[in-house]
Amino acid sequence: MKKIAAFLTATIMFLATVFSVHVLAMRSMNSSNDEFGRWINTKKDLSYQAIASNMNERTYLMMGSSEFHHGKNKNYHPTQIFRETDMNVMCIGAAKNQCLSHALTLAAVGQELKTKKVAILLSPSWFSKEGIDKTSFTARFSESCYMAMLENKNLSEVLRQKLIDRTGEVLDTKMSVYENIQRGNRVKAKAEMSLKDYLSSKLHKTVLNERELVSTGVLWAEHKNKTDNMKGKGTEPDWRKLEEEAQESFLKKADNQFYIKDSLYVSKVLPMMKERKGEDVNRTYGESPEYGDLELFLEVCREMNIEADLILLPVNGYWYDYTGFPKENREIIVDKVDTIAKKYGAQFCSLFGECYTPGFLEDIVHPAGKGWIRINEEVYRFFNEA
Repeated sequence: MKKIAAFLTATIMFLATVFSVHVLAMRSMNSSNDEFGRWINTKKDLSYQAIASNMNERTYLMMGSSEFHHGKNKNYHPTQIFRETDMNVMCIGAAKNQCLSHALTLAAVGQELKTKKVAILLSPSWFSKEGIDKTSFTARFSESCYMAMLENKNLSEVLRQKLIDRTGEVLDTKMSVYENIQRGNRVKAKAEMSLKDYLSSKLHKTVLNERELVSTGVLWAEHKNKTDNMKGKGTEPDWRKLEEEAQESFLKKADNQFYIKDSLYVSKVLPMMKERKGEDVNRTYGESPEYGDLELFLEVCREMNIEADLILLPVNGYWYDYTGFPKENREIIVDKVDTIAKKYGAQFCSLFGECYTPGFLEDIVHPAGKGWIRINEEVYRFFNEA
């Protein structure tokens, strides 16, 4: 009898703890805090519930990849710029994010995007001959966004099937997540669904959402306590003044032939210079599955009535001249992206002409202060135009 009582007591205490954590995480996540969108965190990016529950009629989406993790504490970074403008910008992206992962996220949360505007930073490095690889895509694959995409009634079945098929091509079949989404696909299709599939899928979705809620909520609560969420003045930044300040500061720290930040030049570039010289003579941005993935992203935009701004980032021209990457094979990306943008009625801002601008990039592909100012100015203009 004592053992039964002890078991019941332990069970009640466990359930009470779980419930308390759930409530605290839910309160933390549904904070209506603009700072949440400017929080650069991969847990947030992978959670449908985290993103969707923190979107309102003022939320704009800004999507990209590893550049979001460069210069986070500088006043030219989007997380700082848009705090000062008092704009609610949701930044989504980390290393290994590319067009397909963003297409799935947008297909999941597009219903909640009231402003109907998204800016996506296109890194030329995405557009390799091979396109995104299984390891990279799987690392940034969001199960919860995928499941939300399956349930989005605003997507046509034709587009949904394209997203399902393309995901199946690049998701690592050895990972447990692969079987989870295959089961989700069967439940969506219904015809091939078993009762076991249905029950397992529902249980898995509940556990997945709860796990994401708790893990992201706890991390966000910790981050939120370190920020004051002070709102900016709501005025447009003085772009040229910020650009001059960023440029003056950077050029003092880039005393090398590639105009790469000295600390990065010493740690990242010097060790590989000998092996990389002339190595890229056969490289091209002319052919890549990524162009197809970009079209999928824009198909989602079209069906969700979302206006897109494609912002093509530059690469370090000095470095790629050194590695032998033919200039014409690099520049072809501009015409190819422009053609796709026109096909879908998207806006296109090419910054590829800045490949030889000292201070625009801090390394081979990531923006320095001047680069971020130009990017943010374009995003600010796009989000504010009628």
